[in-house]
Amino acid sequence: MTTRDYLFLFFLFVTLVSEEVCGGEGRSFKIDYERDCFSKDGECYRYIAGEMHYFRVPPHYWRDRLLKMRAAGFTTVQTYIAWNVHAPLGEYDPASDLIDVIQFIRIAAEADLTVIIRPGPYLDAEWDLGGFPVWLLTRPHMGEQLRSNSTEFMRAVGAWYGVLLPRLVPYLYSNGGPIIAVQVENEAGGSPPCDAAHFDYLEQLRALYVKHLGEEVVYLTVDGDRARLAKCGNVEGLYSTLNFGAEGSAAKKFAVQRVTEPQGPYVCSAFFSGWLDHWGFPFNRVSTEILVAGLKDVLEFSDRGASVSMYMFHGGTNFAWGQGARGDFNKQISTNYTRLWGKMTSYDYDAPLSEAGDTTPKYMAIRDLLKNYSTIKPVPANTTKHGWGPVEMRRIFDIFDLVRLAKEISGTFVESKFPMSMEEMGQLHGPVAYQVTLPDSVSLPAEIDVSLYGDRVYLITVGANNMVKVQMSSRNRAAEVFKVSQRDLLLLIDENGHSNSNNVRYSNQMYQKGIVGNVTANGHILENWSAALIGKLLIPDGPFAGPMAGSDRLRSIESMVNALRKKISSSPVKYSGDFVPGWYSGEVRGLDKARGADTFIDNQGWGKGFMWVDSLDITNPQAYNLGRYWPLAGPQMRHYCPGPWLSETGNINLLEFERAPSEGLLTSEDTPLVDGPYDTTQI
Repeated sequence: MTTRDYLFLFFLFVTLVSEEVCGGEGRSFKIDYERDCFSKDGECYRYIAGEMHYFRVPPHYWRDRLLKMRAAGFTTVQTYIAWNVHAPLGEYDPASDLIDVIQFIRIAAEADLTVIIRPGPYLDAEWDLGGFPVWLLTRPHMGEQLRSNSTEFMRAVGAWYGVLLPRLVPYLYSNGGPIIAVQVENEAGGSPPCDAAHFDYLEQLRALYVKHLGEEVVYLTVDGDRARLAKCGNVEGLYSTLNFGAEGSAAKKFAVQRVTEPQGPYVCSAFFSGWLDHWGFPFNRVSTEILVAGLKDVLEFSDRGASVSMYMFHGGTNFAWGQGARGDFNKQISTNYTRLWGKMTSYDYDAPLSEAGDTTPKYMAIRDLLKNYSTIKPVPANTTKHGWGPVEMRRIFDIFDLVRLAKEISGTFVESKFPMSMEEMGQLHGPVAYQVTLPDSVSLPAEIDVSLYGDRVYLITVGANNMVKVQMSSRNRAAEVFKVSQRDLLLLIDENGHSNSNNVRYSNQMYQKGIVGNVTANGHILENWSAALIGKLLIPDGPFAGPMAGSDRLRSIESMVNALRKKISSSPVKYSGDFVPGWYSGEVRGLDKARGADTFIDNQGWGKGFMWVDSLDITNPQAYNLGRYWPLAGPQMRHYCPGPWLSETGNINLLEFERAPSEGLLTSEDTPLVDGPYDTTQI
């Protein structure tokens, strides 16, 4: 071999190594203002994206859903990155993160999809507190500072981005990764006032992104198709895009984008495939015919066609505490309080891919359209579904027992002079049981005023012969005064999710849960309270596996439960009168016959509460929070339970507030039911 041959091989080796290390060399994604398009590696490019939120889908199923997205002709997946998912209790620690967004991005690339990320910090997304972590509300006046340029709020955002964004750098398109664009904030134009401080907030956000990701990244904003929203939601260095539904002319809508972006690509960053759903209201649908016609109008708009992201391609589920709530800021109960409507646990959204990841006629119609604009691939088979027979749900403890249990477990029982909000006591989600005794100076019967709470109150008293009386009200109803004839009061507060519609900033009190103001008896302020943090005590916290995921936590709970059972077994209390809220549990057997099959748990016959499952795999016990159920309000009657969350044998648990069927049975089916009957009077 000659010297020239050796030199050739040497330079070939250096070239290959350089390409391996610097895989993004020569790759670029930018806005071409002259040609009114995105430029991908120098060529005009139009993306067709589908929205899917990794935190609403079990990681086990990410690949399945993404492959189905690509099979339908979509080129890109768009997703929010939720601050409260990754830092629910405080500072973000990637080492303890239960949901690996980086792995989601990798799988998307393997599925032949590029990626657009939307890290907020505000998301909306019908997600709890719009994506903000609830612990922010434990800081004074932070509710009034959300989505603002306040020093304290921006310091918290900066700390979060300082950990998150550097992890994304290797996955930028220019570095060889799949991320082609980043959206800053979300619908900021709808967050008044539209003043200098508001634009400073957006400029500070952009500066944080540039600091960590660089100037060359395509940064987007999105707002509704009104000129005033687009103008207020954008600053220099951010490219303004729109969101809108399938009805109406694409030309008329895109004319709004030209108000803020006279040149550049036309982009609809959220093209609605369906709509969001609330407890107590009918399930929303968008017809396939209207959706396909509207999507075709967008894709064929202008010579180059518009880029588009379908919101949602796959909605998934608001597991655990994920569901947000819509505040009616025009109908306040008082100066500091407002009505609030909770979102459903299902986030099916009438999307092309169902909540459980199944293809639908809408999916096939869209795929048939997109084959004219993109390449399609074979569609993966739907996952197996299985309905198991009736499960006998045994009542483990009533609410009084759970209060006793909380006293025994560190960190789940608080005493204070006046009632404290749930967040102030260290519980971020779930129910709280408050107790107080009326002093002798209060004559009976007494009138109890508990007007400030979030979001539903059950005032429970026990009279002679253990006769229980339960009085219930909701923050959505007119102020109600309870009449009691007993001195010992238990006030069980159930929350329906923190407001995700943070277009208006209010005090912490507006957002917080539990009792958030003084309670009076005959006009006298009550003192000397205790509170059992039932949510923190009993229910898994995380969306896929929370504090109860570890074997130590499960065994600790089991040990305390067994100890309490021994204490009360010799003298169990038998109540009469109204239904007493309590914890029910049942063992699901025979799952080996349908190992790994998904199911839909049918809660009809029950009332309202929280549901979780735990796998009885002794070597690796896991607990999974399925979220809230409320068949009394509807329209969702069945709840999606992913097959991988149960082993051959598992437990299903309910914390029930309002009623239980006399036979105490719970079943599951192999089909969903999210559009059942509804009753608005229940909310």
